[in-house]
Amino acid sequence: MIGYISLLLFIGLAFWSCGEQEPEQSDINEGGYITIELPDCPPLEDINEENLCTADDGTDGVKILGECYSIENTTEITFGDAFASKPSGPLPKEIALLTNLIIFNGSNYWGGTTDSKFTGEIPTEICNLTNLINLNLSYNALTGSIPPEIGHLTKLHKLSFGRNELTGEIPSTVGNLVELRNLSSSNNNHSGRIPQEIGNLTKLHTLNFSYNELTGPIPSNIGNLENLGLWDPEYYNVDFDTEIWIAFNLSHNNLTGPLPASIGDLDELGYVDFSYNQIDGPIPPEMGDMEFLVEMNLLNNQLNGEIPPELGNLSSLAKLWLADNNLRGVIPEELCNVDVCRTQTYECNSTANVFSRNNFCPPYPQCFVEFETIGWTIDIVNYQNCNPYPDCADGYTAINDPPPINGGDIYDGWCFYQSDLDVLQDFIDVNESLSGEPLEIGIQRWYGGEYGNGRLNGLDFSNEGNEISIIPESIGNLEELEFVDFSNTQITTIPAILGDLSELSKIWWENGQLTGYIPPELGNRTNLTGLKLNDNQLTGSIPAELGSTNLHYLYLNRNQLTGEVPLEIWNLEAFYESGDPYEDGGLSLRTINLRHNQLTGVIPESICDLNLRWNHYNFVDIRNNKFCPPYPSCLTGRMGSQNTSDCD
Repeated sequence: MIGYISLLLFIGLAFWSCGEQEPEQSDINEGGYITIELPDCPPLEDINEENLCTADDGTDGVKILGECYSIENTTEITFGDAFASKPSGPLPKEIALLTNLIIFNGSNYWGGTTDSKFTGEIPTEICNLTNLINLNLSYNALTGSIPPEIGHLTKLHKLSFGRNELTGEIPSTVGNLVELRNLSSSNNNHSGRIPQEIGNLTKLHTLNFSYNELTGPIPSNIGNLENLGLWDPEYYNVDFDTEIWIAFNLSHNNLTGPLPASIGDLDELGYVDFSYNQIDGPIPPEMGDMEFLVEMNLLNNQLNGEIPPELGNLSSLAKLWLADNNLRGVIPEELCNVDVCRTQTYECNSTANVFSRNNFCPPYPQCFVEFETIGWTIDIVNYQNCNPYPDCADGYTAINDPPPINGGDIYDGWCFYQSDLDVLQDFIDVNESLSGEPLEIGIQRWYGGEYGNGRLNGLDFSNEGNEISIIPESIGNLEELEFVDFSNTQITTIPAILGDLSELSKIWWENGQLTGYIPPELGNRTNLTGLKLNDNQLTGSIPAELGSTNLHYLYLNRNQLTGEVPLEIWNLEAFYESGDPYEDGGLSLRTINLRHNQLTGVIPESICDLNLRWNHYNFVDIRNNKFCPPYPSCLTGRMGSQNTSDCD
């Protein structure tokens, strides 16, 4: 072992200095190139002698998953099919001793068992392997993040971490690997933004960060990657099912922001997949300059605006998938010049992915209404909610690029009912805590009727920081409002005018500052199905008028309500809109929660004949009140603590 230590000291001094002599990226700022600040490459310390060995050639070696590799003579490690028979385990930091290593292919792609994979974190000491050209650790079970020290491996041509369990951000120091041709870390759990420093990698042929949790925009300098897609079989990953050479894949992430116009500079690119993100803004017309583009997959984003007619210049195109976005306007006739669904190579069986579920308006190009594929003719423009921006119907206002509504969707150029917008402005005017544009306050749900004419359907202020205190009288003008949520606000009074909203079916007002009475006018709403007023300071009695509604659930618990419970409340019959009773197998699903109030009186035995689930607190709960005995037999043992001091 003395021989090992002496040799290690000698080699260690050699590669420590070697690891530090690599220059940092020079300060180049023109064209979007960014200077990289590298962390120091740590030396190999605290060597684990269990990972040392004697190689077959008699020289000192390092054990990697049970195999001994010569420190002096190993230039390539490729597991391949033999990897299936190896034990699993971490990648030892002592791999840093293999300073002559050029290729390290630790991929488990060729069917290795789940018990024969690299585990644990990538050791930071790997940065000392400055002669590496190919580093492939895909198809393993690696955890942790990619160490930023990876930026010291400036000779790398290939770097692949795909299909592991990696987390954390893509380190900005990858921008220092200016010789890279292939960069992949797909199918992991990376978060954060794609670093702007990616724009330094001008020699990249392929880039794949798909199936992660990346956020933020695509870097604006992505157009610097002028060789992306340039044909070279050495640097491509072949999809044998489609025979497509995958070159640029950011699909299945949480990317936001617009598509950079500089993408149009990637004129060697044949394949681009940005599907299943949250990318918004228009499709850049510059993408029409990508003369070798074969496939453009932009499915399931929030793209808006019109399709640029320049896409009709893509003479090599064989697939154009734009479905499930917010694109609007007229589909340009120029797209008839290109193949949008591979009709010439194999049967197109995904026509619904081309234009469906957008906001395109007629007239549609005849070539797509009678789209010819191998075997049949089909209309591929189906499922459109026409957005006529800017030609809205009377009373509606077109808003270009509005903020997200309806759970985060963006409806570019949608027609919003002006009177509804005016009411939202009134909310802003009477509440100092609110600011911005009408569409920016609260959580809003708009219903898009014919031709994209939007009416306000739901309004939720429950997450506004408890600062809203006033409801404007004009709320009575919201004729299509079905749902309101004023929970957690500072509003103290329920406005009676809510009873004038003919479509209102749900009122949620929990954990608030409400005082005073429940307006009997709420009983005007025969279609009111849900009323949650629990955890407030309401007083007075429960209005019998609520018995005229269609309440499925009534939560009045934890208030200061008094008086008797009207028989109309117990006897209320709830129905679905279809007319079927609100029940399951003949048993009522109605909920009446009156717990923790000061309600009084004697509950008659006759209520036990009503179809309510008296034996379950989730459906009927009247504990902690002042009800007087005798109690109905259906509530025996379910009255909880009652204050009977005022009972006769």
